[in-house]
Amino acid sequence: MTSAPPLAPPVADGTAPATPRASAPLLPGETAPRTTGAAAPHTTGGASALVTGGTPSLITSEALPLGGHLVHLPAAPPAGLATATAVVRDHLTRLGARFGPAEAPWRHAGPGAAPARDRYATAGPETVIGLGGPLPGLGTDLTLRGWPAGDASPFDETTAQAATGLMALHGRANGGPRPLGLDYLSTLAGVAATQALLAAALSGLRATPVRSVRLSVAETALFSLGPYVAAATADGGPEEVDSPPYRRTARPPFVSADGVRFEVEALDVQPWRDFWKAAGAPAKDIANSWRSFAARHARAASPLITTLAQSAARHSYADLQLLAERTGMGLCALRTLADRRADDDVRHDDDPWELRELSRDEGHPAAPHREPPPGALPLPLTGLTVVESTRHLQGPFATSVLRALGAHVIRIEPPGGDPARGAAPLAAGVSARYATLNAGKEVREADIRTAAGRRAVAEAVADADVFLHSWDPGEAARLRLDDEDLARVNPRLVYARAAAWDRAPGEQRPPGTDFMVQAWSGVADTVRTPDGGPAPSLVTLLDILGGHLAAESVLAALLARTSGAASGRLRVDTSLLGASRVLLRPQLRGLDELSAADRQPVAPLVAPTADGLIAIGGAAGEAAGGAAARAFAGPSGEPAGTPPATLATAPTAAWLKHFHAAGVPARDVVTDLAGLPKDPAFARNFTHDGCARPTPPWSFS
Repeated sequence: MTSAPPLAPPVADGTAPATPRASAPLLPGETAPRTTGAAAPHTTGGASALVTGGTPSLITSEALPLGGHLVHLPAAPPAGLATATAVVRDHLTRLGARFGPAEAPWRHAGPGAAPARDRYATAGPETVIGLGGPLPGLGTDLTLRGWPAGDASPFDETTAQAATGLMALHGRANGGPRPLGLDYLSTLAGVAATQALLAAALSGLRATPVRSVRLSVAETALFSLGPYVAAATADGGPEEVDSPPYRRTARPPFVSADGVRFEVEALDVQPWRDFWKAAGAPAKDIANSWRSFAARHARAASPLITTLAQSAARHSYADLQLLAERTGMGLCALRTLADRRADDDVRHDDDPWELRELSRDEGHPAAPHREPPPGALPLPLTGLTVVESTRHLQGPFATSVLRALGAHVIRIEPPGGDPARGAAPLAAGVSARYATLNAGKEVREADIRTAAGRRAVAEAVADADVFLHSWDPGEAARLRLDDEDLARVNPRLVYARAAAWDRAPGEQRPPGTDFMVQAWSGVADTVRTPDGGPAPSLVTLLDILGGHLAAESVLAALLARTSGAASGRLRVDTSLLGASRVLLRPQLRGLDELSAADRQPVAPLVAPTADGLIAIGGAAGEAAGGAAARAFAGPSGEPAGTPPATLATAPTAAWLKHFHAAGVPARDVVTDLAGLPKDPAFARNFTHDGCARPTPPWSFS
């Protein structure tokens, strides 16, 4: 693990044991120095126990925020929304909700409300999920669609990836637009839908009931991919990206002499230089490849000079591991889904977050119920304050979600500001990516390595509701800013951490960055290159999903605090590894759990038309599959050839009309993200302030 860089703790989650507390001035409210130690719990299916010195200090099941809530789901949502609905069901269940029959009356809106059999019908391109609170009158209907309201065309995951730019982003490292092979956007939408229902339940307890929420998979995708769109539309000079077909170049993962595929990570140029020099790569090629490698998180591409791959191929993996240990380079052999299924957290179906109610020290008052400020609450979290100390993507994205739901966010940055502010491309003199993630946040600068900086953090959280950080393991204790320290300042504070690896101790893990977790978790085994080999996507899939999950966990904790389900201190931990479990849950739990309606009998296809690229989804069900086959007869009814050859005979618009009439999901493939804000289908989902910025995906009423 690397040591803390100047001005701020690092965010890449290392693996070193917790650092002993350093001597530091007492925080406000602190009477005497003390040390703490606790064993990490192993969470199993929604309940866990933390034992410290033989005394239970955590029973998660007693703090389930949705205890007493009843959920209504349709028996069979539209096939294109099955994954998102399954995520909602799973997460609400883990948080304590019970499920009522879809045919039962559902009357949260008072006398005259339509019965469930009418309001939860699934004949159209949407599904409705109802969440009823334990108190009369507190209930919310969430309408989940594939496309934004007004677009009734057939929908599935493949066409969503095509239309929102994800296919193009993933294809930057794979020769051209390419489906991920995972229901990624549907998973994001399932988490975003859960966020909305939790926020609505919280708003109801704060005297502002939310009757309905609208959300679509496509709008969730645009919001989540916002930093990439911002970079493509920056007024100061948009990011330059080649047009497809892209030149295929050497890129991680590499292959050792004994056939081991492995990912590499270096958070600084020195380990990169030392490792490749020891491996025998030419010095010029090492230097010329560094900039591309370091920018891969932002650009979703990493074209490297082939001599690096050739150098790696001359050594066994064991020898490369020794070189990595000596030089500080991070290495991770790609693990398979079979490897992953044997891990304890998968076998026990661990929760994607760890919500813990911690015992209060004597003398700490119970957390009071905070009333909302006077006047209307336009958004569910209006009047609540979140303090963050995070960098890169996972943490800032989590707080951008909370801000989009109405929270006031105070961002702690090192003196001089977050270095990411100056990363190209620029919009109005600030990094377009940074601006998109941190727009509207209040920034306070503090050197948290100093007593004055720690006092500044304590002052910020004194009247806050949430503190979120993404520091390395042990860093919070070393800084005296862990949950117990800040509880002395604010006993009602929800303490949250967004990490790479779960808290539970285990074997040594590689540096905690998105691509390394993809490699270790089995995501890379599912996301494959055109030649069929496993490889992490260079889109930061887990950072984005991990940010969504961190926000979801904070909402769950706030609801537990406000509802009285928890009276002690609350802490929530999330991780990129937990995000990988959510994304891969169907594969890790076994495909036999999927119903026939959830499977795709027709493989998705991306192919050229007469004037562009078209993506045709895997149609759900035998009838739709037959429709897809018949549709290849062509817009004019001409005999079908092979699908790609047939598609090249007519323009995209003609094919879209033809496929949609047959009930087959199809969409033109976006290859230039700068065009998304101009697309009539999505223009209302963006504003422009130096760059295109996505609007929140939810609509509350």
